[in-house]
Amino acid sequence: EKKEEKKEEKKADDKKKDSPKKEKKETKQEEEPKADDKKDAAAAPAAAPKKDEGPPAGVDGKKWKAAVKEGGKKGVELAGCADMGGLEFFTTQIESADGDVTLIQGAMDAANKEVDPKDEEAKGGSGLVGKMLLSSGNAQLGLVCYVPKEMKDKADATEWMKAVLASCGDGAGEFIEGDALTAKGCIKGDGSVRFPLKDKDTCQAASVNWLKGKGLFPQADEEEDDWVCEDDTIEW
Repeated sequence: EKKEEKKEEKKADDKKKDSPKKEKKETKQEEEPKADDKKDAAAAPAAAPKKDEGPPAGVDGKKWKAAVKEGGKKGVELAGCADMGGLEFFTTQIESADGDVTLIQGAMDAANKEVDPKDEEAKGGSGLVGKMLLSSGNAQLGLVCYVPKEMKDKADATEWMKAVLASCGDGAGEFIEGDALTAKGCIKGDGSVRFPLKDKDTCQAASVNWLKGKGLFPQADEEEDDWVCEDDTIEW
């Protein structure tokens, strides 16, 4: 009987010794999935880049898309002109905006956007180029200007905009808003005396003259063959 009791006691002791090992094994098995989760997380693809934001509320989607597309192409052209000619400021048109300041701003943002190397067609890239964008429609002439922060000591966007608006006289120009780096304005047409298309030509020339006065417009030298940007809608 004593032998039987000892055997049973020994079995009980062995079970106690084995139970911690089993618990440890179970704990390890529970921890292993955590390691797998980490591997899965590491293998998971990176989040896709954010798509371009759509049009602001109340803006026609097709018109917005057209203005953004034109602005992106214009940005590439301006960046190329700047690289080839060493120019820092331009005055140019955005035809698809139809005089709408919101659409012109969309075109400006697209022109200034960094070029995405993954895009099939390059867009933007002129964030370091100062520019005045003009667009005429039946109702009005819209204007938006931009000065890179790196060039804020050379030009002030609000001063630039106000000088251009004043060129049409009679207080017709409306300064919408602005600061040292960006500014917006417009000139309403009336169909009898004031015509946006004519005002566009006046304002484009005034913008160029303002840049000349600041020493930011290249002066032609008749004895030299000056490089000229091929896009005839761009005024240095």
